[in-house]
Amino acid sequence: MKRIILRLIAESKAPIGQGNLSLLLRKEGLSVSVPTIGRRLQEMEFEGLLQKASVDGRVITDRGRETLKSWEAENRLRRSGDALVDLLKRADKKHIVDLLSARRVIEGETAALAALHASPESIRRMEELLDEQARRVAEGELGIPQDVMLHREIARASNNPVLYSVVSLLRNHERYDFIIASMRTTVGTQLVEDHRSILEGIREHNPDKARAAMDEHLRKLIDDIDRYWRRSQGSKHANAGR
Repeated sequence: MKRIILRLIAESKAPIGQGNLSLLLRKEGLSVSVPTIGRRLQEMEFEGLLQKASVDGRVITDRGRETLKSWEAENRLRRSGDALVDLLKRADKKHIVDLLSARRVIEGETAALAALHASPESIRRMEELLDEQARRVAEGELGIPQDVMLHREIARASNNPVLYSVVSLLRNHERYDFIIASMRTTVGTQLVEDHRSILEGIREHNPDKARAAMDEHLRKLIDDIDRYWRRSQGSKHANAGR
């Protein structure tokens, strides 16, 4: 419901209050009480997604627009089980695997260096990002922005600007980030537990443990792509035989 509320407020040319929002939600097929809407608006204002503009209601913030963009993109991929199959052409699969293979080489080293050089402040930022990702995943989101920021923070903590630049470049593929995270959800795996193992190695200042955890994380991503691809191809063949 938060996504729909955010979209309706973003589409409005004037601040929206609880009453008008209730009417708009009904047009969307959602019957929600005004007190419930009020609580959701307060939550979203606390999260920095909305702000009060006047006594008439609230408007969306810049952070809210970025969040809405992410939510809408995730929703488009989730609408249909065929959406990922349509996106994942053979060339796309090879490109994704190539990207992950490059990340496996580079980010194993950034994790090891981060275990040696990460400051308490950097580790705290990683912990906050991981907690935020876990919260968003529990709410039904994919946690992609937190995933990207966490990997960049690990690269930044490596104290090697060149490696940080390379990791940032490799993570500059939003379309593939959505595809990979959605596929992992489909095949029943999640990013959060992998990240906990990586962070544990960094927190213990154990470069071998951090490197191994990162390598395992990215290897599992590649395995999940292969598994999803086999499953999608099997479904296509089964449907063709009907």
